Amino acid sequence: MKRFSVLVVDDEAPARAKVKRLLADDARFVLAGEAADGTEALSRVGALRPDLLVLDVQMPGLTGFEVLEALGPEDCPAVIFSTAYDAFALRAFDAHAVDYLLKPYDADRFGRALDKAHALLIGGQPETGRLQSLLEDLSRAQPARPLERLVVKVGEAWVPLRLDTVWRLSSEDKYVRLYTDQGEHLVRQSLRALEDRLDAARFVRVHRGDIINLDAVARLEPWTHGDGILVLKNGTTVVLSRTWREAFLQKWGLEG
Repeated sequence: MKRFSVLVVDDEAPARAKVKRLLADDARFVLAGEAADGTEALSRVGALRPDLLVLDVQMPGLTGFEVLEALGPEDCPAVIFSTAYDAFALRAFDAHAVDYLLKPYDADRFGRALDKAHALLIGGQPETGRLQSLLEDLSRAQPARPLERLVVKVGEAWVPLRLDTVWRLSSEDKYVRLYTDQGEHLVRQSLRALEDRLDAARFVRVHRGDIINLDAVARLEPWTHGDGILVLKNGTTVVLSRTWREAFLQKWGLEG
């Protein structure tokens, strides 16, 4: 019988110990490892390639949701969430997660979660659509606060990147390239999905494939057919399409 590997992620050592103890009683699964925070979880997923995550949601530093966003749905294992989250999020978990464990939980409840995970794993069902839908639902549930950071990979390490240091975001197929003074980073998200979560007072779309930070603009130069050229403070340029010209000018402080 195939045994599926599990990575346990929780910032509390007693919680990790409990999951490991319960896993030891189930011959269908084997412990791959553990992580005490979201950054460590990202590194260990890359190294261990587990079949299943038992993932805490509310952790210092990176949350469980930020871990999933950084991994991207296509590269993410199956997930059982461990949480004390609010009712709306629990409804989202009901719709899209393999299962969730509402703390505190007992051995029977944990066993039922493993049953669901095992059925999914032996069936070979992909997690891509399920996790993408979950993240979209949760992002709509908490729209009041703009996104402040993204987790990006630098070499073999994962680091949080503050969005106020980003001066341009450009679409590249299924990715978005983030431009900063310290370098460029790729994240596996669509430009449209990121746009909905950015600070609208700071970031504005200027082209079908580009969003810029207003603070990075040095000047606007005319071009052709109503388009313009934005010259950024670092000397690079971005096309301002006439489609987005009026919205840009209003946010920049000029009349259209």
